Amino acid sequence: MSMNFKKNLKLFIKWAVVICFIFTCFYLHYRYGKQAGRTFSLLTGGLGMFLYGMNMMSSNLQIIAGNRLKTIIATLTSSPLAGLLTGFGVTAVIQSSSATTVMVVGFVNSGIMTLRQAIGIILGANIGTTVTAQLIAFKLTDLAWPILAIGSTMAMFCKSRKNRSWGETMLGFSLLFLGMEFMGDSFKAYKEHESFKQIFITLSHNRFYGVVAGIFVTLIVQSSSATVGLTMSLMATGAFGEDPYLALKAAIPIILGDNIGTCITAVLAAIGTTRNARRAALVHTLFNVFGTLIVLPVLDLYVSLIMKTSGDSVRQVANSHTIFNIANASLFLPLNSVLEWAAMTILPKNEEDRLVATNLDKRLLATPPIAIAQAEQQLLCAVDIVKKKFVEIDELLANDDQSVDQIVSTNSSIDSLHRQRDQINKDLNKFLIALVQKDLSEDLSRQVTRSIYLNKDLEITSSQLHKLMAGFLEMAEDNLKFTREVREELHICFNKTAEVFLHLTGKLNLSEKEAEQIKQIIYSQTLVDHAARDNHLERIKSGQHDPIEGIAFLDALRSISSMLSSMQYFCEHLQYRF
Repeated sequence: MSMNFKKNLKLFIKWAVVICFIFTCFYLHYRYGKQAGRTFSLLTGGLGMFLYGMNMMSSNLQIIAGNRLKTIIATLTSSPLAGLLTGFGVTAVIQSSSATTVMVVGFVNSGIMTLRQAIGIILGANIGTTVTAQLIAFKLTDLAWPILAIGSTMAMFCKSRKNRSWGETMLGFSLLFLGMEFMGDSFKAYKEHESFKQIFITLSHNRFYGVVAGIFVTLIVQSSSATVGLTMSLMATGAFGEDPYLALKAAIPIILGDNIGTCITAVLAAIGTTRNARRAALVHTLFNVFGTLIVLPVLDLYVSLIMKTSGDSVRQVANSHTIFNIANASLFLPLNSVLEWAAMTILPKNEEDRLVATNLDKRLLATPPIAIAQAEQQLLCAVDIVKKKFVEIDELLANDDQSVDQIVSTNSSIDSLHRQRDQINKDLNKFLIALVQKDLSEDLSRQVTRSIYLNKDLEITSSQLHKLMAGFLEMAEDNLKFTREVREELHICFNKTAEVFLHLTGKLNLSEKEAEQIKQIIYSQTLVDHAARDNHLERIKSGQHDPIEGIAFLDALRSISSMLSSMQYFCEHLQYRF
């Protein structure tokens, strides 16, 4: 599927939604009167406010979390329990299980995380997302307007990006509750309507319809929290009927379906990714489907249990969501190998599993700290390619009897590596440019800028190696060879430069002391190269070398000098502190 087709499809869907909304408003207005149209507008407007508030709160909490989010997800997954606690903690902080699962799919796709590690985080994310419902159940609507005033003031007048993010988080939090209030007001007008009543009578008598309704609504609004919020609003207005038991029995299947429906985000994120990443999305779906199938046969017992947790019907809905996910995660945590086996059975191993994934997942641009981690992984892949170039050329120069065939073979290998590096360079630049255009904190912005510079430094080094090899090939095609003395001198200079690169790229962060040591080595090697150049110029003046050989040697030294210069910048950029 081409990018243009995807863009056109998204644009078509957006316009279709707008047209359907306008048509529905006019239809209700002329069919049932002006009040019906206004009530529908209030309902959809409240839902839109709720979703916008959720997204605003989630995205700004991710900015505030910054690097800590990346560190937590990438490192605290040593055991299934640690993964579960990590998934719970991250999702509770950023208030979005969808964001967490998309991150996990991206990590598995890029090879940063194994499928087994991902399972623990997915289980925890399902628990973490229930925090939103518990917050909604506190009915903080009276505080929404003061929080809105404070948040909007901070967002408009604070100079610090972090403080503005706190303000926008408060803004999103208040919009969430105001959206809930508007939805509740609109449902009050609908609840006496006969068709509306009939829908919920059907749901209370057939639990499977409730599950399907929960899945369907969540697929449309793309937010499990929004579906839970809608259900809580319906419960608050008495739309499920006067009998508390039957009302809860109708509401809980919708919550169960909501848990399945939210898996669509991970499924969509896995499209076009590696097989292992698709397995992670599949585990998320299997986990919620199995849990729902376990609860449905004992729904009556589950409803009775939930009713004992609180006397408030709205809180009961929130509790049913929380208890289901905690119980489900507790059941499958010891059985995570079973989930892994199920995913591996449905999507068995093939040739793709033996390939190393180095894809840049653009979906992770929505989570900048994780996107930066993925960009750094790609940088390390680029470093490995350049290292291979150094090794190939060094082995060629170490050979006393270089045949034309050997030079042609090495050049072919260098060409292949250069194409790989060139592709990574293009993809990484596009990814980093898209990332830097996001609303980033100062620290994250500096990290992206650093990655752009590092990628450019690597590009210069890689290009000079390619140019150096092209010079050797040109000499071989002209039946020219370096004398033993010149070749050995060139090998010494190149070998020392390769050692500098290996020492420099051992990791993507350097302390001030380490950087100073490497800079001193680079400076010393630069002096050696200058001395080699001066000596060679003297030999050319005295007629000891063929002029073409002399020029080729000077070109090679110029390439080495350029590489050392780019390594100097690389070293400086590695020192960036955040």
